[in-house]
Amino acid sequence: MSEAIWVALIATIVSPLVLLLLNRAFGHRRDEVETEASVSAQWQAWSEEQGKRIEKLEARVTDLEQALIEERRTNASLQEQNRRQASMLTSLIRWAILLRDEVIRLGGDVPPAPIEVESALTTLDP
Repeated sequence: MSEAIWVALIATIVSPLVLLLLNRAFGHRRDEVETEASVSAQWQAWSEEQGKRIEKLEARVTDLEQALIEERRTNASLQEQNRRQASMLTSLIRWAILLRDEVIRLGGDVPPAPIEVESALTTLDP
């Protein structure tokens, strides 16, 4: 057989094998690239979802912080009002004690005080 025939036979046998090997090599790499792209897209979607969740949580925290500030202001205002009322009540009780003592000193009859008032009169420092 001539050399050209041998080359043609070898090329006929080797060529498909080389093409098969090249396809597998490049096809495998293509699959890896596609897989990496798919995983990257999934991570990107997950990351965006987590970012949105974090933004919502941050907004909720901001709202709660503002509500807490308002509640603290209201609480401070109510505490101040409570202090003023307690001071006024203390003054009224002291005044009632003075009036009671003066009525007794003048020989008058003092009607019994309600239990709550009597309790307040006995627990208050004169």
